[in-house]
Amino acid sequence: MIRHRICWISLFCLLASANWPSRPLGAQSDIAFPAQVYAGRRGALLDQLREGVVVIPGRYLISPGDEPVKQDPDFWYLTGVESPYAVLVMHQVTAPSTSRRIWRTSLFMPSEFQFAGGQFPMSDTLFRHAPWNRPRNRLLPGATASPLGMTEVLPLDSLVPRLRAALESRRILYMPTGALMYAPPGLAAPLTHEAQLSRNIASLVPDVELRDVRPFVARLRAIKDSYEIAALREAARISGVGMIEAMRAARPGMNDREIGGLMEYVWKREGSQRPSFTPIVMSGPNLMTLFTLQRERYNAVNNVMKAGDLLFIDYGAAEWNMYGSDLCRTIPVSGRFTPEQRKYYDIVLEAQEAAIAHIRPGVRMVDVIKRAAGVFQQHALQPNEDIARMGVDRVWGLMPSPTHYLTRNAGITRYSAAGFGVRDIGHMVGLEATDGRDWSRPLEAGMVVTIEPKLYIPELGIAIMIEDEILVTLSGHENLSATVPKRAIDIERVMAEGRRARAWERR
Repeated sequence: MIRHRICWISLFCLLASANWPSRPLGAQSDIAFPAQVYAGRRGALLDQLREGVVVIPGRYLISPGDEPVKQDPDFWYLTGVESPYAVLVMHQVTAPSTSRRIWRTSLFMPSEFQFAGGQFPMSDTLFRHAPWNRPRNRLLPGATASPLGMTEVLPLDSLVPRLRAALESRRILYMPTGALMYAPPGLAAPLTHEAQLSRNIASLVPDVELRDVRPFVARLRAIKDSYEIAALREAARISGVGMIEAMRAARPGMNDREIGGLMEYVWKREGSQRPSFTPIVMSGPNLMTLFTLQRERYNAVNNVMKAGDLLFIDYGAAEWNMYGSDLCRTIPVSGRFTPEQRKYYDIVLEAQEAAIAHIRPGVRMVDVIKRAAGVFQQHALQPNEDIARMGVDRVWGLMPSPTHYLTRNAGITRYSAAGFGVRDIGHMVGLEATDGRDWSRPLEAGMVVTIEPKLYIPELGIAIMIEDEILVTLSGHENLSATVPKRAIDIERVMAEGRRARAWERR
């Protein structure tokens, strides 16, 4: 009797939940731009491709654990949709009333409870319908497609049959093919999620030609529209406020991580949802380790600052509405640069300003890089990067390298998928803090790039980098992070103001 009663209660709850009015979900994320922006981007991509089937998957898992993961940048750039597991498919069909070929854009979405990660009990259908165990902001199949600028929004379960039908009459498939992952020597490298998905979809139809769509999307993402520039400008503003607060607070006896934490507090106070990347705040002995190596350690940001140290803050990295930022300042922990620190600081600043001054539409980035490298050469620093002359333990790091860019005139070096290559002077900024380095084309209005010359002097314990975000404009350039002091005298003034303010508060 009790068992029958439970079954009837379960059935009633399921029927009731099926008839509950679903919460009105916006067609896009609440931080997305208007739908026509994304429709225009998809159109620009299709103009480049002209034929075939285009498949752009979203992030396969938005929240794999405690790690803050956001939507795949290419998928977001083309849709503005945050919901996980979604797949964008675009292919040509014949218009019903004419023989004209038109593009059909379909967004495949999981159902409300498909792949949802409620903790307890995950397999119980009844509990999965409880209000506290439902995805709150997921876009669902059957949603009105017009606000998205899409042709249709379909269930994810229909993706494979739809793709198979679309590929039968077309032999070209555009997808992110992904890169191979690391494997110990002697073992085959495993595929990335993107590469495996691409292979599986290509296998649906024999002899389909698989092409990588990412270079085409990257080319579009390099030029920012007015919405993106506004977002990047706000991210840079927030980062700048945090950087100035760090200058005001830094002093001997503080731990590097206190500065990182202070900056994150300021960003959140100013409206940033999260940082663009993990902290890069280093002082003392940590200065002589590239951050990519320093971050191998759990306690990567962990050193008590001492008088006379330099503090290297490559953490102007507030993110605002999906768009990142990246700026760096190097400051004296004591509040004043030593004469030797000041000498080399001013050289790095001169190199940065020479590079920034050359930025305008039509200029090649290699020529911007050469302006900074030329300053290092003018100050006779070039012999110090001769490893045969200096020795392994004493050779300087000059970035950009005068030897590479001036003496050898070797041009731009391509970066590998892992980021290996001759260090030049910066990168693009956008949906990711490091948004690519396509220096094969001249600078164009709408590009946002970092200019970040760097200098390492091992025997002096000096590491200096100064980084700003530069928007290429129709008439030249704009420094999006110009509010953050970078002249030595201005940094010392801001640090002194912070110390006077703390002394006043202690009274």
